Amino acid sequence: MRKKGFLTTLLVLFSFYAVLGQAQEFNPGSVVRISNCTIDDGYTLEEVVDRARELSVDDNAPDGIYFRQPIYTSAEYQENWDFQLALYYPSYVEMASRRIASGNTARGRLPITCGNATTINSYPVHQGETFPEQTGMLTRFCQLTSGSLNSAFNRIGTISQNYADAGSNLSVQMNVRGLGGQLESPNDFSIQIVGSSVETVMERLDMRRNGFRAELGNSSSSGASCGRWSLWVTNRIRQINN
Repeated sequence: MRKKGFLTTLLVLFSFYAVLGQAQEFNPGSVVRISNCTIDDGYTLEEVVDRARELSVDDNAPDGIYFRQPIYTSAEYQENWDFQLALYYPSYVEMASRRIASGNTARGRLPITCGNATTINSYPVHQGETFPEQTGMLTRFCQLTSGSLNSAFNRIGTISQNYADAGSNLSVQMNVRGLGGQLESPNDFSIQIVGSSVETVMERLDMRRNGFRAELGNSSSSGASCGRWSLWVTNRIRQINN
């Protein structure tokens, strides 16, 4: 559907850098393998999602499979890619062993072509509402200006709880780069906010637009400079709860 350019690693959603040892104090979540993909001519994302949900899976399948459709992202991203594929594993060991065992057989049965993959370490900050098969998601990149990743994690948690107390109970993750992608990046981490619909995540932006400041009263020493939010619609293909 779109011309694939030379932005494979530059436009990966979570192409950011942080030393892995800095994140060891966090409560570990999933290892997520991210690829940006194009859809073959003549097919729609809805058709690809339906086909993917019909595929049989075995014990080597990822614990979670999500197709993320860009709604408001960079123009460069939408000119080169149709969606983002996110595969969730419980650990690096499991990711490696399962992928070596299964290869790319499932992807070969879908009319898609994907670029080089990168991995992130996803750390759950706040557990929000229950997710349906299709959700809304906000993402942004951040660079530390003071403090550590651990203090940033705590600050994000406090802000998330303040939003929840004010009626916006969405799930929030902090993501730190793992394997692959750019060798250098100005970003230390990204924030991912997921709600049950696009409307619920847009309501959070409206809260701030209307004057709500969830960061007020937060005494954390952490500081970060963050970019603009991007909006995605995420389609769940598979999810098992461990």
